[in-house]
Amino acid sequence: MSRGAGKQIQIGAPTLLAATESYLARPKLRSEVHKEGTRRQFELHLKDWLNLPLDGISKSMVVQRHREMEKFPSGANHVLRSFRSVWNHARRTDDLPESPTNAIEWYEERPDGRIIEDLSAWKTRTDDLFNPIHSAFFELILYTGFRKAEALALEWKNIHEDRIHLPVTKNGRSFDLPIVQRHHEILAPLQGLSRTWVFPSPKSPTGHLAAPKRIEWSPHAHRRTFATIAMEAGILEEVVGRLLNHTPLNITGQRYVRPSLDALRPAMQATCDELDRRLGFKKD
Repeated sequence: MSRGAGKQIQIGAPTLLAATESYLARPKLRSEVHKEGTRRQFELHLKDWLNLPLDGISKSMVVQRHREMEKFPSGANHVLRSFRSVWNHARRTDDLPESPTNAIEWYEERPDGRIIEDLSAWKTRTDDLFNPIHSAFFELILYTGFRKAEALALEWKNIHEDRIHLPVTKNGRSFDLPIVQRHHEILAPLQGLSRTWVFPSPKSPTGHLAAPKRIEWSPHAHRRTFATIAMEAGILEEVVGRLLNHTPLNITGQRYVRPSLDALRPAMQATCDELDRRLGFKKD
């Protein structure tokens, strides 16, 4: 009994709030943006559940909450799937049944799939922003394929002559993207604006831009456009995936192939050259 003295014994299942914090603190780290996004989702859509023990959240409750969010099917699916991840993580250490989300009939989701069809219109629109920070943001994600959150949180210390280093990405791994002279030209107008952030914003609590101005094309449409232009420039799909930091589907790609930055750089150069050509910066 003396060995157990002073220890706090948890009785019953953890609350959703406690389980969420445990899930976000797991060894396989995700970006701070992902963590804060999960917290905000739960505070917005599951606030009344946060202090409930997990085993007090029933199948009927999650089904009803999912239905209440039917106007935003993708968002409804995303929130409750995040809840399922938290629940399944808690099952590792707590005696819980299967996730109540098993009772949900998930909404059908159709990927947007849109790209920037008219790059001339895109150039006119981004030039008209009259804000070098926002304009450079859209130009950089078009020429790198970066995810929105990855670009917004870029720090100057991670911009190198030959690469951009992302310490933490969506898949939990660090990532190095080979860059060329075109990328340095895009970033040049931003130098000196902040010692830390590439896209600074004094109004943001983080110190960096939290959300770019809305334009007709989403940040992810820029990412899809980068991938499309790369393939149309003759780059193999597997190499495009490497530039996008996608995890290869086959065992060889996942465990054995480790191309160097110099091996990927010609593909990046070809993609940038094709973008320049279509935007009228280079003649055919």
